[in-house]
Amino acid sequence: MSRQLEGRSALVTGAGRGIGQGIAAVLASRGASVAVSDLNEAACAETVSHIRSGGGKAIAVAADVTSQASMDAAAAPPVSERGPWSVRPGPR
Repeated sequence: MSRQLEGRSALVTGAGRGIGQGIAAVLASRGASVAVSDLNEAACAETVSHIRSGGGKAIAVAADVTSQASMDAAAAPPVSERGPWSVRPGPR
């Protein structure tokens, strides 16, 4: 796959399994640094392991999307590692 997302960051919620896990894996395979977020810390760790074994960049961030404080805390590690998050439209 192309590395069209190289230098970009993504925070994927629900990435411990299912669709979220798949999205995190695809983003990482295209070069994005991915913060894998889920309530289940063990599931986060498994997704991160899978991404890293394929050569991708990922960190695990346990978070509850129903809690603003939890999401603020989830964004802190990626911001400290990658700089401020910015929202930009993707390629069209």
